Amino acid sequence: MRPARWEAVAPAAGLPVSTPVEITLAEPAAAKALQASFAGAGVSAILVPTPSGTAQTVLFTEGLAVAPMTARHWAALAASRHARKPGAKLIFLQRLTADTGLEGLSRTLRREWADVMTACWTLLDDTPGEVIAGWLGSGSEDLWISPDGTARRAALGPFISPHAIPPAAPGLWLVTGGARGVTATCAVEVARQSGGTFILAGRSAETAWPEGVAETTEIKALRGLMASAAVQRGEKPSPAAIDKAARAALAGLEIRATLAEIRSTGAQAHYLQMDTSDPGSVEATLATIRQRFGAITGLIHGAGVIADRLVEEKTEAELRRVLATKAEGLFHILARIDRTALRHVGLFSSASAFFGNRGQSDYAMANAILANAGRALQAELPGGRVKVFDWGPWEGGMVDATLASHFKQQGVPLIPLAEGALIFAHELLAGDPADVELVVGTVWSDT
Repeated sequence: MRPARWEAVAPAAGLPVSTPVEITLAEPAAAKALQASFAGAGVSAILVPTPSGTAQTVLFTEGLAVAPMTARHWAALAASRHARKPGAKLIFLQRLTADTGLEGLSRTLRREWADVMTACWTLLDDTPGEVIAGWLGSGSEDLWISPDGTARRAALGPFISPHAIPPAAPGLWLVTGGARGVTATCAVEVARQSGGTFILAGRSAETAWPEGVAETTEIKALRGLMASAAVQRGEKPSPAAIDKAARAALAGLEIRATLAEIRSTGAQAHYLQMDTSDPGSVEATLATIRQRFGAITGLIHGAGVIADRLVEEKTEAELRRVLATKAEGLFHILARIDRTALRHVGLFSSASAFFGNRGQSDYAMANAILANAGRALQAELPGGRVKVFDWGPWEGGMVDATLASHFKQQGVPLIPLAEGALIFAHELLAGDPADVELVVGTVWSDT
């Protein structure tokens, strides 16, 4: 595991700007200001509503537009498809705010479009167009650019060793997506190390096990048992109905198993149904938590979905679904809790946010948003500890046998569940607060 750090970089001297240059009009005022600044630097630029596909350099202002978070990110992805041209340079502009993540798109495009140069330039404060013009001849890398013309790029810091966990008062933890799978395993380890009360929240209902059916964790066996039970009752449910009921029953079984495992550590555990993508659901659930338990002091946000598809084929509906659960879901929660009471925040991100990943442009953007949101939240909570975990692939989780075989062939090690959970708990409870974003692809074999 290594922290993400930001190292200084200088613009390449004397390199010409590839022309013609286009600037999208998604944010007209910014586009016109850039055009004027570029002209002053001797660079002619054309303002376009949509890239023509003939320009050698295209600057996208979609990330600067005054628009909802998901709309901005979809607009940038959609516009990029019109700009693809062998040898072209595509530059996505965004401001450094908690709800931006176009670096995830840029990094994914470098994986998918080998014939195109892509970069995301994050502008700090009011970076003038003259400064941006000075970087146009530079290479293809993601930068944070300051008004004084200096810039930084993401890099990996040294490997981190585990820290001793200090004693602390038991807290009240909200865990999204934490009743099942990888997040559940991590929540159990945090409970083991810290104690307290854990509220697990997920979209699934805590469905009771069907009466008269033997307990099993195998979906195929359960479908057969439930079908037989239905026949004995004189019912004829459809295969789809049986499958839906079986999956609900298994979800309920997993929820109860996680609650029992947390309680076995000495901590308290409860489950509430909540859809993080639905503001109304989040509002109602958090109101219940405040009334029954008090202020949340720890947040573990593990909710997420994937909809893998290449940028050329990605649909707006897929992108909206991915960002709604992970990115918008986080902001729905943060807007409705007392953030001053937070002592620990652990956000489940993905290595795709830092490196990009073929087919995961929306997932990479959603997780890049988590990284920027985490840094903003850490600045807001100097006495707290905010950690964004850019996980590599786990054993289990979203990795099935086919994916596991693929990763093995690529030489990518899978993170063992128990050791990954130890990494999570130690960093969240005792890690250096200065290391907010962590790229996890190795384990502490001696922990």
